[in-house]
Amino acid sequence: MNLNTINTAHNTMAKNIALILGLLILIPSMILAQDTRQDSLNTVYPGDDFSKVATSMGQFLKLEYGAAGAALGGAYTALASGPASMAWNPAGISSTTGAELYMSNNELYAGITNSYLGFTIPMGGGNTVGIVAQYMTSGDMEVTTLDFPDGTGEQFQATGLALGVAFARQLTDRLSVGVTSKMIREQIYRETASTFAFDVGSNFDLGIYGLVLGMSIQNFGVGGRFDGPDLNQPLDVNDDLQSSPTVTTRLLTEEWPLPLVFRAGLRMDVIGGNSVWLPTAVHRLSILADANDPFDSVLRGALGFEYAWDDLLFVRGGYKLKYEWPVEYDVFKWEENGEYDVGESYIDWNDNGIRDPNEDYTDGLAVKTDEFSKTSWDSFYGADKYSLRRFSIGAGLKYDMYGTKLLFDYSYSNYGILGMVQQVSVGFGF
Repeated sequence: MNLNTINTAHNTMAKNIALILGLLILIPSMILAQDTRQDSLNTVYPGDDFSKVATSMGQFLKLEYGAAGAALGGAYTALASGPASMAWNPAGISSTTGAELYMSNNELYAGITNSYLGFTIPMGGGNTVGIVAQYMTSGDMEVTTLDFPDGTGEQFQATGLALGVAFARQLTDRLSVGVTSKMIREQIYRETASTFAFDVGSNFDLGIYGLVLGMSIQNFGVGGRFDGPDLNQPLDVNDDLQSSPTVTTRLLTEEWPLPLVFRAGLRMDVIGGNSVWLPTAVHRLSILADANDPFDSVLRGALGFEYAWDDLLFVRGGYKLKYEWPVEYDVFKWEENGEYDVGESYIDWNDNGIRDPNEDYTDGLAVKTDEFSKTSWDSFYGADKYSLRRFSIGAGLKYDMYGTKLLFDYSYSNYGILGMVQQVSVGFGF
């Protein structure tokens, strides 16, 4: 081998490494670049004149189902496999080698609980089918009315349910695709809304040092409207006629779209797995970068890693990007009438123009002198309380017991002012 051949090989390797690093940096860079305001329909800031926050039904479909994906902070699109992948990227079920059952339960904030059930079975020829169920409940809440603002003594719940059937195919040794068709139903008290949607996903091995690109589009379908007996209203057809009958009418509610989400993720095995640098059958270290762009929120992302020892023990960690928003605060000074003494500066945390909500300043004038902005998790209400905000950690165990695979996953995620959230998942392979 001559010197020119060696130089050419080195140059090619350097270009490939630079390409990999560029791809891994591209996703978080694009997400962080959205700190500046822009006129994108998907860029939403609280308080703006135009905002799509809370304009979609089926918000439970955006929750992180499965402890493995939650422990990675959501950076799971290119790594997801088995029944859990139907909540992230349906192409991931194509990697199953036998029948698998997966169950997960998540105790969220404010008494909200969500559960997940998935089952997959390979059909041969690179084909895999699966069924999936996602369920969320708000827990009991008290019914209040205009006549009984303190409660009627009756309880109700807000629930969400999605039932789906998935199909995935391994087209080549580097490309797999999948699709999920699902029925979605939401209920608030006695009012319900139902619709259908599809998830479409793919996994593609780029052939560059084991780099894998995963993509999915979730909740692609038509919207739905709520309907139920509590929308019935009596109507007098003609008030001028005493004999005019009173008929029962039903209010027609607005149609709400589904929370369409586009996901894209990159996976690179640094050690083991598909790694060309440090191949080993015992250890695997995967670096992950993800972006998800919901219809009703800003472009978000996550960085994560997964370490596996002998495909038995797993350690995971993740960090969320852009899951907070800018919050502007005004700085005031207080001027006393008559003396015009300029007092100490104070921050109007509650945006009510008063230094102390419990004290009435009737003889003074609040003069705005400055303003500053912080993120929602760094705001007054969460300042210095959540040092590990945006971080997620977790662990997993996969054990083969007499031909039956046992899987256990656990995640611990920081949701800022909403507190810490734990999720436990178990699975069985046959």
